Amino acid sequence: MRFTLSLSLSLFILGGCAANHTGVTPSQNSSLSAVSPNTASASKGGIMQRSLDEWLKEEWNPMMASEPTEKTKTNTDGTVVTTKTEPTTMTVSTKTADGQVVQKTANATQITTTTQTPDGKVTTTTEVVPLSEDNEPFTLQKYVDKWNDYLAKKEKMNEGKPKEPSHVEMMSQLPVIGK
Repeated sequence: MRFTLSLSLSLFILGGCAANHTGVTPSQNSSLSAVSPNTASASKGGIMQRSLDEWLKEEWNPMMASEPTEKTKTNTDGTVVTTKTEPTTMTVSTKTADGQVVQKTANATQITTTTQTPDGKVTTTTEVVPLSEDNEPFTLQKYVDKWNDYLAKKEKMNEGKPKEPSHVEMMSQLPVIGK
């Protein structure tokens, strides 16, 4: 008697929880949404995406901007850091294989960082960062040449050193379990 009473009571409770009387899917159930809203669609990606977005906003966009930008940040210790970026040009000197010096004007970004401590000390640093101008078309031959240069340099670096064992050799040296 006690067993049948507990069995019928548990079936009644579990049956009432599992029944969907309204015929509404869980995403359309307003009672469920009030208790546990679905915020997955409103989330802004994972940590790598947030990190990339932050880097683009704080470093890449100001550096690539065609007009000056200024950003002020106050740290928790009271230090005020002002970063100003502006486009500029710079002269780059390169030496050719035959010994001639060639000067070329390149686009660059001038980054001026001013730091003011709470006691009034002001520090200013200026840095000019050249922008890369890779206007050459994409070719696989560039990467093949780089790979060959890397292999040649790697062979020269490892000359006279003992050979590193391959993974296959390392696996064959492991003791076999079960034999």
